Amino acid sequence: MSLSKTIAIANQKGGVGKTTTAINLSSALGILDYSVLLIDADPQANATSGLGIQTKDNDFTVVDLFRAKENSDQCILETHCPNLKIIPGSIKLAEIELNVENSILTRLKTALDSLKSQFDFIIIDCSPSLGYLTLNSFVAADSIIIPVQCEFFAFNGLQKLLATIKSIKTNFNSTLDIEGVLVTMYDKRLSHSNHIINELKKHFQDLIFKTIIKRNISLSEASSFGSSILDYNVTSEGSTDYLNLSQEIMKKRALKQQSPLGKKIPQILQDTKEEISFLDPQKERNLEYYKPFKLENKNFKKLIGCTKKEVIVLLGLVYNDIHSNIWMYRISEKTSMFRKNFLYIYFEKNTVKHIQLKRFKFR
Repeated sequence: MSLSKTIAIANQKGGVGKTTTAINLSSALGILDYSVLLIDADPQANATSGLGIQTKDNDFTVVDLFRAKENSDQCILETHCPNLKIIPGSIKLAEIELNVENSILTRLKTALDSLKSQFDFIIIDCSPSLGYLTLNSFVAADSIIIPVQCEFFAFNGLQKLLATIKSIKTNFNSTLDIEGVLVTMYDKRLSHSNHIINELKKHFQDLIFKTIIKRNISLSEASSFGSSILDYNVTSEGSTDYLNLSQEIMKKRALKQQSPLGKKIPQILQDTKEEISFLDPQKERNLEYYKPFKLENKNFKKLIGCTKKEVIVLLGLVYNDIHSNIWMYRISEKTSMFRKNFLYIYFEKNTVKHIQLKRFKFR
């Protein structure tokens, strides 16, 4: 049985140090002489550019994994970091999210299963959302690291994330676990930093990593130079933090179990009041109900109850104002006095309350 471990790094809230963690944890594990594959599953492809790889120059990317191409090996590129390879990201991943044909949640898992024997660790840098790409990553992963920024909005979206993990674990990946909650951007000079950590410990208790990623200017500079912190400034505090994190993860791996928890993972997930059902579309928007669909399918009723963020995942934003409560989408290229060629979506309190098909004729 392979001891290879796949870890997804996820938080739908942007700017929490997710990609910084993906790059530098992968590099640190490589420095410790483990073979590592970094999967850039974010359409922004920041992990790719953060390692100095030009996305436009790649013939094969992570998109090929989602399109079920047979030879996954051809997508793998070398990096300048020891023992670290990468499957680069691509802006074309955004098209995958909006393609109705890509509704299979096991595509990434299937692609990675053929690669696991080559690596000790596979690290997935997830998209900052809970859409199709991230759900595929959760199905493919053995565990999830949740980076949480040390600021007052740290808990925003965590309930939704935990509910999603719980549902994936129940319905698609029974072995999925939480590797740990990683506190990032800690600044001891700010009085609220310790308060945030204490609040996180109240909920997650010993699931919080002992390693805390402190604010460090070298971490920001490294990515702009297309380098990991270990290559850019190995003596920096940021380098020390990520080496400590990798060693903490290795200790868990050596013990073949999570560190003792003051609160067990099932209990943490049970505490999550928000539920996401994948089974009954009449009660909840399940994955089949939520998956991206094409405008020409005219299956618009399922938009009722969606948030603006979910509508963006399903249909895109196009020319709509994010702050407006009335959005419109073209559903037919042809115009006539009889054809209803535009979909109007009416929001109330950020949620779709009404939809209407209308004719709209350009002058």
